[in-house]
Amino acid sequence: MRTATKTTTIPAPLPALLLALLLAALLAACSGGGESASSGARARPEAPRADGGAATGRPAAAPARSIIHRAQLRVRAPDVDAASTRAKQLTAAAGGYVADERTSTRPASATLTLKIPADRYPATLDQLAAQLGTRLSLSRQSEDVTGEVADVDSRVRSARSTLDSFRRLLGRAGSIDEVIRVEKEIAERQADLEALQARQKALRQGTGHATVTVEIGAPPSTPVAEPDRRGFVGGLTTGWSAFTAFVSGAATVLGVLLPFLLPVAAVGVPARILWRRTRARRPAEPGRDG
Repeated sequence: MRTATKTTTIPAPLPALLLALLLAALLAACSGGGESASSGARARPEAPRADGGAATGRPAAAPARSIIHRAQLRVRAPDVDAASTRAKQLTAAAGGYVADERTSTRPASATLTLKIPADRYPATLDQLAAQLGTRLSLSRQSEDVTGEVADVDSRVRSARSTLDSFRRLLGRAGSIDEVIRVEKEIAERQADLEALQARQKALRQGTGHATVTVEIGAPPSTPVAEPDRRGFVGGLTTGWSAFTAFVSGAATVLGVLLPFLLPVAAVGVPARILWRRTRARRPAEPGRDG
């Protein structure tokens, strides 16, 4: 009589799976960063195709670049409010918006931060420089972030994949300790993913809209010419000005001293009268005794 043997497969412990998943996530993150950096080096020209795409000699279309544009424009306008309104109108017509606005009345000035779609940026910047007033200065900067965009996109995909794997692993946890460890890893991966997504959003906004800072100022005020003070009329004017200044100064001094003079007069005048009467009576007293 033969005895049948049953083979039982024992599942791998969860900690081992967790360790393997951590190593896979680390390798995915490293490969994600290196993938975008070495993508240009691995590129090779395609072989000529039978349909004539490469055999015709036409160059292949270059991939789109991700570029951040910035510009600073300073103008001088007689009416700052009108120039500021015109800048907003040109921005809205291009499909952009005003991200920030600061104004001042003394002296009259305005500073606008405009967001303009990248495809309308050159034409709109030329309109702003030509229609707002007298251009004082214009500077432009461009930053190519194509590599950073590709790197961040790759890391976001890797982070999402790793987070999904940890979430599936959470359903296989067999103890409270394992649940706590997996949930901790999920929280850390979620935080990393949100940081990458924030950077990805900032890059998309920066490449999708150019930033133009417009500073509008009023022309400097013309100094008032002083009248000619030479000759008789000039001397008379100078003398009258000095007289009025003296009278004004004397009135000011009197106004300052008047609150103090009133109490002094109230005490001093009766005392003076009493002293005079006492002095007048003293010579008559000796004759009255004789």
